[in-house]
Amino acid sequence: MRFAAVYHKQLGDTLLLQPALGLLADKSGQPVTLFTHPGHRPLVELMPGVVPGDPAAPGPGFDRIIAFDQSSRSLFRTLRIGARHRQLVARARVYVRWYHKWLFHSCSSGELCDRYVGRYYFDVAADPNGGAVFVPPELRRPPEAWQDSLNAPRPSVLINPVSAWNEKSWDTPGWQTVIRSILDRSGGPIGVLGGAADWQISLCQGICAPFSKDSVINLAGKTSLKQFLALLANAPMTLTVDGAASHIAQAFGNKTVALFGPTNPLLWHHDTPHNLSIHASQF
Repeated sequence: MRFAAVYHKQLGDTLLLQPALGLLADKSGQPVTLFTHPGHRPLVELMPGVVPGDPAAPGPGFDRIIAFDQSSRSLFRTLRIGARHRQLVARARVYVRWYHKWLFHSCSSGELCDRYVGRYYFDVAADPNGGAVFVPPELRRPPEAWQDSLNAPRPSVLINPVSAWNEKSWDTPGWQTVIRSILDRSGGPIGVLGGAADWQISLCQGICAPFSKDSVINLAGKTSLKQFLALLANAPMTLTVDGAASHIAQAFGNKTVALFGPTNPLLWHHDTPHNLSIHASQF
């Protein structure tokens, strides 16, 4: 049985599909083809049980294709790719509109409530009858060449103080206090990661300003996705706000601490002994 999936949201959200797609791959004996943003391809290549799809050449028809979001792009792509059964998996019943029942053979939804999103997709899309053991998202290690291409020292600790949403950020003095504490204990170097948006670069520059370039390496806006993935794969410890970096570092099996402010860690973090979350409400 050939499975395909369609999803066009943020990088970290895409990774949360891996447990569900991995189980479907195990059941069918072949990987699930995932159609998503072209820029996400390096991440998809590292997801066990998943292969990236090519919209221009989707290949032979699929037995089942699952849309995991309700964006127009995903809906149109789901309809254009041949499949015997088209399924919509929505994170809550409120997202299922009347016209979805005309476009899909089945629409699956529930009440998300306080369930980890990766577990929700796993339960609804891949294990509706229960019985399978849930394993949080996993990633294969990237080739060494992905990090070597950065031509920069390898940090002993990574700090990722930004995500796609500015509202999740912590203030500059707070991060500087954390950096000083780490330097007092380990000596660094510390790598600071961030995206290419102006506000992300500005925030990271402000955080790094008091420190020498040898002890704190500002990598904000300077990495490709392959380099970003490789840095997270090779860092012994990652400190981050809720976002793609927290999901990715955890999927590589590394020690992580994720700081939550306006978002709910019950939805976006899977606690383990080496992957912890801290919520601002605790303080």
